Amino acid sequence: MNPSLRKKLIAAFLAAGLSSTAAFVGYDLTLPSEGLSTTVYADPVGLPTVCIGHMDKKLKVGTSYTLDQCMEMFAEDYAKHQKELDKVVKVPYVSDWEREALSDFTFNNGIGNVQSSTLIKLLNQGKHEQACAQLSRWVFAKGQKLKGLVTRRENTMPYCLGKLSYDKQKEYEQFKKEYDEAKKALNN
Repeated sequence: MNPSLRKKLIAAFLAAGLSSTAAFVGYDLTLPSEGLSTTVYADPVGLPTVCIGHMDKKLKVGTSYTLDQCMEMFAEDYAKHQKELDKVVKVPYVSDWEREALSDFTFNNGIGNVQSSTLIKLLNQGKHEQACAQLSRWVFAKGQKLKGLVTRRENTMPYCLGKLSYDKQKEYEQFKKEYDEAKKALNN
């Protein structure tokens, strides 16, 4: 992915007070799944959407935003969904990865759907692996199974279970170095 985009995402997530794991999941999972459009469009279910999954009925199809504005919206939206998720989860997360996987899930589905889900019920019973297994059920939009959602859930599963591949762990280590350097530069 574009190094400039990665830097802008890190800066926006830092400004929003989000962790390096949140920024990495945003970069590695949410951004590729949602896609990036600086121009407002109607999503598959007809909602006006821009940037990285930012939905608002007040948006006008065809309106454009800058990349910086998009990254700021993305970080703010991610932080909002993370806070909403934290309010409905009554047990400690097994890992930061689990929290971020479920933050991405909430980003994608909205807290209204997530809070009443079997996934959250199982999670709050301490059944973390069973909760993560529920992800594979969330692949439909308006009754249609979407390949993009199947792929997204498959990509979310290792994060939810905290079982990242060796290559993904190495990729995160490099990302975290960039995140920490950006954080240090902000504090100087």
